[in-house]
Amino acid sequence: MRFLLIYPPPEPFFIQKSKVFYGLSPPLGLLYLAKILQNNGASVTLLDFSAEPYNEQRFTDALNSSDMVGMTLLTPSLEHGKELLALVKRTRPDIPLLIGGPHCTLLPKESLQETEASVCVIGDGEAVLPDIIKAFEGKKQLSEIPGILFRTAQEIKSGLTPELIKNLDNISFPARLLVKQTIYGREYNPSLKAGEFTSIITSRGCPYHCRFCSRGSISRQQYRMRSTENIIAELKEIQAQGYRHVAIVDDCFPVNRPQASELFDTIIQEGLKLKFSVTATRVDLADEDLYKKMRNAGVTHLQFGLESGNQDVLDYYNKQMTLKDIQRAVHLSNQNGFFTMGSFILGAPFETKKNFQQTVRFAKSLPLDSVSFLPLRYMVGSELWHQAVQEGKINEKEYLVLADKTH
Repeated sequence: MRFLLIYPPPEPFFIQKSKVFYGLSPPLGLLYLAKILQNNGASVTLLDFSAEPYNEQRFTDALNSSDMVGMTLLTPSLEHGKELLALVKRTRPDIPLLIGGPHCTLLPKESLQETEASVCVIGDGEAVLPDIIKAFEGKKQLSEIPGILFRTAQEIKSGLTPELIKNLDNISFPARLLVKQTIYGREYNPSLKAGEFTSIITSRGCPYHCRFCSRGSISRQQYRMRSTENIIAELKEIQAQGYRHVAIVDDCFPVNRPQASELFDTIIQEGLKLKFSVTATRVDLADEDLYKKMRNAGVTHLQFGLESGNQDVLDYYNKQMTLKDIQRAVHLSNQNGFFTMGSFILGAPFETKKNFQQTVRFAKSLPLDSVSFLPLRYMVGSELWHQAVQEGKINEKEYLVLADKTH
């Protein structure tokens, strides 16, 4: 079995603003699936169009030498994904085409209706991918497989009830060598070369309920952690493969501070020589003892979701934190020598120019090394998106709406 995995291009403005074309982070979801495929005897090709420009010849060659195709669908890059899916079907009309990822988990039926895909995977794909392959080999029925929707000649049907993988330690480590020659991570270190930056997930899901975020819906409000032993084993493999910098890309980290403390203690004890960045953390998780331990273990960057310099806006978003919490955490991060990044959201329904100005003033008052201001995004699956649809402010087919758009 020859399998082609495709990661679609990102949102256009990421590419347009990049002087050098490189990926922000490896597509871990597809790399997990690639390892499952390899374990089941398949050969795998992965095309990451977030890290390299589209090349028609390479795409066509990879497609023509494959027996099945799988693609991740993300809401922000949905149109790019649809274009690629249509191109796949024009080039190879009869090839089995699988789709999965966050958008498919949120809108599985719509994802099949709006594309020509054969199967849509809901949630964790690692558990069901081998059975899907068996089904296309005539060894199993698609209707017997949990967590999928599939297309027949007449209609879209569903398999059994979706199941989350309970023990994440049972999942094989991602097939990182498939993208070893690709450059990632230069937003953390411009000097990084191909094969020096990768990422890791130590948990799945998020226990918080920020109103603008769809991650809770994607994970069905369940938070699952890996064991320290399992994470360390993967980090040892990463170091042995020649990587230097690892981004911890959990939806939120560290949710469990005792386990995080144990993890960084073990990293130090094992003598791992990796550098780390944390791409999503909360200010109410800031802890001086833990930060010192993280710094000693090689953590160099912390990214906070700060969202606003107005307490009423933070409350509206259900951030469950105060401006004082933000000040304390950012100063603590700065004092421990982390490169401290903060992201802010502009455009809550009641915000005015004065609110925006207050957020900018507040950001300037903080010892941040990097700051970003982005418009509020009404993303399918989030509480704010559902509310806006119910109130008739946006259409249910508008899966992503920016607050800078007039309705």
